[in-house]
Amino acid sequence: MKPSISIKRRSLLQGIVAGSIGSALAGTVSAAETNYSESHDLVIVGSGFAGLATAYAALKAGLKDILILEKMEAFGGNSCLCGGLMSLPLSPKQKALGITDSVELMVGDMYKAGRGFNHPSLARKFAEDAASVCGMLDECGVELKDKVIRLGGHSTPRALVPASASGGGIVVPIHNWLKSRGVQFRNRTQVTELIVTDGKVRGVRVNEGYDWQTGKSSRTKTIGTKGAVVVCTGGWGQDNSFVKTTMPAYALLECTSQPGATAEMLRALLKAGALPTMLDMYQLGPWASPDEKGAGPASFFADYAFAEGISINPKTGNRYMNELADRRTRAEAQLKVLTQSDADKINYPIVFCSEKTTEHAEGFKAAYRDGCVFRHSTTEDLAKAYDIPLDALKKQISEYNEIVAGKKQDPFEKPLDVKQKLEAPFYSMRLTPKLHYCMGGVAITPKAEVISYETLKPISGLYAAGEITGGVHGMDRLGGCSSVDCMVFGLEAGRNAAALVETRNVGTQK
Repeated sequence: MKPSISIKRRSLLQGIVAGSIGSALAGTVSAAETNYSESHDLVIVGSGFAGLATAYAALKAGLKDILILEKMEAFGGNSCLCGGLMSLPLSPKQKALGITDSVELMVGDMYKAGRGFNHPSLARKFAEDAASVCGMLDECGVELKDKVIRLGGHSTPRALVPASASGGGIVVPIHNWLKSRGVQFRNRTQVTELIVTDGKVRGVRVNEGYDWQTGKSSRTKTIGTKGAVVVCTGGWGQDNSFVKTTMPAYALLECTSQPGATAEMLRALLKAGALPTMLDMYQLGPWASPDEKGAGPASFFADYAFAEGISINPKTGNRYMNELADRRTRAEAQLKVLTQSDADKINYPIVFCSEKTTEHAEGFKAAYRDGCVFRHSTTEDLAKAYDIPLDALKKQISEYNEIVAGKKQDPFEKPLDVKQKLEAPFYSMRLTPKLHYCMGGVAITPKAEVISYETLKPISGLYAAGEITGGVHGMDRLGGCSSVDCMVFGLEAGRNAAALVETRNVGTQK
């Protein structure tokens, strides 16, 4: 099958513009003005990995009255949509397979990918606590495959793979475990404001019955907390207005996030006094395809094709990057290939591999079914599909096979955990970077406390975890680390927030 290559440039790069953003409300409210409609020990905003981990830790610490708020119809956010890969050092599976790793090696890889912009205390907290998330996964019944794979930028295989090869395979069992133990989940509830009195976050203002497509809701109410509010709402990649204001160069890039990934909670945090950090830094996903919306099964398959195949510039037939470099390095290399496009045809870089790789690669069957991955019976068929110079392509395949056989050194120094020879039939996909992750956010301490821009100290009663925060990964993050970041700091937030529960009476609005 030959892919269509005549799609207009703008239609391929145009991102989904998110629905309306919550209106800017005052960041502080006096105690006299607020009578809460209801009150809970702990209020968590966001139901993805970070929110679930927060609730788990708080429940284990003894809290009984925990409320998780989610503005969308479905729970889980981007966590449900992602591949669910979890890159962490010193996991039981890594040890069982005899894979050598360490906290120091993990931190070193994070610093290299983050270009040294990582906040040292947060990066170390991530690496030191990462393996602790395995206990929660086991207790909540999350099933993992019996393998550990290497993603780009990692010095060693670290990524755990859910049995279902999706984030839903993590979210659903933890959600069910928490719900069976009394944690309350409430969807279509948009938080618009953090209520701060006497220097402490005391609750939230919400729109109930919220419809993200219209921006309408049925009513507004306030919800109080006896302990803390933990914000776990993720990034804002679908908030095109916010993205193009902070990083104009990315204004037309498609985003991989779900439609609810907008900036209203970031605005609420800033209005409540949170210190911002690196809000103009974004990550581009180098495994994305123009032939699928967002990041689907083809993006998952690409990780295997990168590891066991090669990526080439169709104009030259040659490799142009280390296929397992960090995400920023690969995305920038792909953008250079794209600049060689003609007026009537975009020069998408491609990645291809042998049929042997497709036999164990997650995402392959769905991507092939959906027309994002293409089969080529011969080298000639592959060259014809993408107008690649045939002689150059044959030479490149031959050179790579010599590298695999150990007869030649790889000029790109790609690590080869699986030495797979390239031979027909081949399976290929087109590549284009998409906006994938918000590197910045609000500043937090290693205890997941949100830092005040005014005092540079923690804001009492306010915690955050996951993509809404910044600093852990610096300028760019490694694959499979977002999920672990959410869980590490979610668990930390849950433990610390549980200790803040006060035995005070909260007024109830009639």
